[in-house]
Amino acid sequence: MSKRRICCIVSAIIFVLFAIFIAALILAQVFKPKHPILQTVSSTVDDISTNISLPYEVQLNFTLTLQMLLKNPNVADFEYKTVENLVYYRDTLVGNLTLPSSTLPAKGSVLLACPLFLQLDKFVANLGDIVQDVLHGKIVMETKARMPGKITLLGIFKIHLDSISHCNLVLGFPSMEVVDQVCDLSTKL
Repeated sequence: MSKRRICCIVSAIIFVLFAIFIAALILAQVFKPKHPILQTVSSTVDDISTNISLPYEVQLNFTLTLQMLLKNPNVADFEYKTVENLVYYRDTLVGNLTLPSSTLPAKGSVLLACPLFLQLDKFVANLGDIVQDVLHGKIVMETKARMPGKITLLGIFKIHLDSISHCNLVLGFPSMEVVDQVCDLSTKL
């Protein structure tokens, strides 16, 4: 074989390997797993029932409805396990809601209404705290939601993702309207 022929074969092999490398880079960017979004869009308070009698007997029951946005920015379906919503008042769990497992389609989203019936007087050990909050005109609550799941790429690669939403809500009293809401979103691969 001549040197010219060997040079052409080596050049062709290098070109094919380079083309495969570039195609792999492009596919890796297209199929790169993106973080699913679990976000509390809004929250409302409904069905309020209060009863305050002295000394220090407070009954406060209401429904906190969280509008949760579940969004999948990936090019593959996101199969999530149960979504768990927890509501805390002064680090004490006062309500929870579990949504069933499902699948978010590729590039799809869904807005879910998550009603949680809360009985603060049943869960708060020290009723002095809730009386103090009522007298100050605001009740601070904390919500935590977690959505574990997986994405299957090309039917071969399974990537596990865990999306977490953490919100602080301030409810005005006696109006029981949400006056402030701050949320953080994080995802673990």
